[in-house]
Amino acid sequence: MAPAASLALLALAILGSVHCQENEPEVESRNTEFERERVPDARRDQTDEACFEKVMDIFFVLDSSTSIYVNDFKQERQFVRDVVARLDVNPRSTRVGVLTFSDDIERPTLGLNQNPQKSDVLASVNEQNLPYRTGITNTDQAIRYVRENTEFRQDITKVIVVVTDGGSRSPGATAREAEMAREAGFYLFVVGVGQYLDEREWRAIASDPDDSFIYNITNFRYLDSVKYSLPPRACALPPIIVGGYCGVQQPADLYFVAAPGGTQDAIQLIDNFIERSDDESDSLRISYIIDVCQNAENVPLEDVGNFCDRFSLVEEADVDTYSGLLARMRALSRRNQANREAKQVAVLFVDDESMRLNRFGIVNEARNAEQYDGIELVVVDLGVRGFSNFVQSMAANRNNVVRFLSGSLNAQRTVQKMLLDRSCEAINRFDFSPDPNK
Repeated sequence: MAPAASLALLALAILGSVHCQENEPEVESRNTEFERERVPDARRDQTDEACFEKVMDIFFVLDSSTSIYVNDFKQERQFVRDVVARLDVNPRSTRVGVLTFSDDIERPTLGLNQNPQKSDVLASVNEQNLPYRTGITNTDQAIRYVRENTEFRQDITKVIVVVTDGGSRSPGATAREAEMAREAGFYLFVVGVGQYLDEREWRAIASDPDDSFIYNITNFRYLDSVKYSLPPRACALPPIIVGGYCGVQQPADLYFVAAPGGTQDAIQLIDNFIERSDDESDSLRISYIIDVCQNAENVPLEDVGNFCDRFSLVEEADVDTYSGLLARMRALSRRNQANREAKQVAVLFVDDESMRLNRFGIVNEARNAEQYDGIELVVVDLGVRGFSNFVQSMAANRNNVVRFLSGSLNAQRTVQKMLLDRSCEAINRFDFSPDPNK
C-alpha cells in the first residue's frame, strides 16, 4: 500500500505543477513587461504633495517617428499616465494635454479642455487616441502647435514636456520654435530617450538651467524613474507673466494710424496697449487716425471702444488712402505742437493691401513725418508679404519696426509685448532725432 500511495501522491503533485504552470505568465512576457500598458488606479490618490492645488497647464509632446521603436513608444504613453497620476488634475488646478507627432501632428490631440478630471486623462492616454505613427521628426511643428494653442490659461504656470530622441528634421526651426515658446511664457522640459541621442538639440529646446529641465534617459525602461522627480519640479515653477507694462512719464501725443486692410488687427493691438498702460498724471493724449473712429482726436487713455466702432464695415482702400491718413496725422501733430510742448509719437499699422497700392508714397510720407514734423514712428508690420524692405525703411530707428506674422495675433504674445515696449520707450524717450546717426 505504501508504494501505491506514494505513486498517487507523486502523480497529484505533477498534475498540480502542470496546472500552475499553465496559469503563470510566460517568462518572456515578464521580460518584456514594457509591452503591456497599465492605467494607474485613479481611486488611489498618488498626487505629489508639491502638486496639490497647483494651477498649471501642462502639455506632453510625444515623438512617434521611425527612430522610436513601437514598444518604446508604448513606454512614452505609460510615462504620461504615471506623471499625470501625480498631478492634481481638475478644471481649477492642473489641466493636461497630449499629442503625438512625426511628419505632422496626430489629430485630434488630447486638448486641455477635453478631460477635466484625472481619471478622464488616464483613460484617454491609449493607443486609439495616441497611436504609433512612424515618419520623420518634425519637432518644430509640434512645439508651434502647442505654443499657438488658445486653450492655455493666461498668467499661470505653462509647461511643455517634449519626449524625444532629439533627431529632428530641422534643428534650427526647432530651436527657434522653442525660443518663441519660452518667450511666450512656457517652461520646456526635455525627456531625451531612444537610440539616437542629440543633446545639442535637447539644450536648444529646454529651459535654463539644463540640469533642471533635461532628463537624459539612455533606455526607455528608465522612464519609470522620471515619473517621481518631474511632477514636483514642474509644480514648483512660478507663472511667467508675459505682456509687459507701460507707465507714461512725460507729456506725449500718440497717434494710432491704420488703413481699412489693417483696422481689425490694429484695434486688437491697441486694446492690448490700453489695457497694459497707465497715465496717472494725465499726460498722454491719443488720436485714432482710423476710419472707424469718430471724434477721436486728443482723447485720454480710455477703452478704444469709447471712440471706435470695431464692428463697423470699413470702406475699400485706394491708392491714396494710407498716404492720406499720414497727411492727416501730420497736420494734427503740427496743430498740437503749436498748443503745447509734448513728445510726438505715431504707431503706424501697415497692412499688405496698402503697401501693394502705394508703397512709395507711404514710405515718403512716413519719412517726412519724422524729418519735418519730429514725430517718432513705431511701424507695425501686419504680415506684409514681399515688401518688408519698404516697411523696414519707414522708421529712422530700425528697432522701432515690429513685425507680426500673418495669422492669429493671440499666438504672438511675444511680439505684442515687443510692440508695447517699443511704443512705451518712444513715448518716454526725451530726445528724438530722425537722423539715425545722432
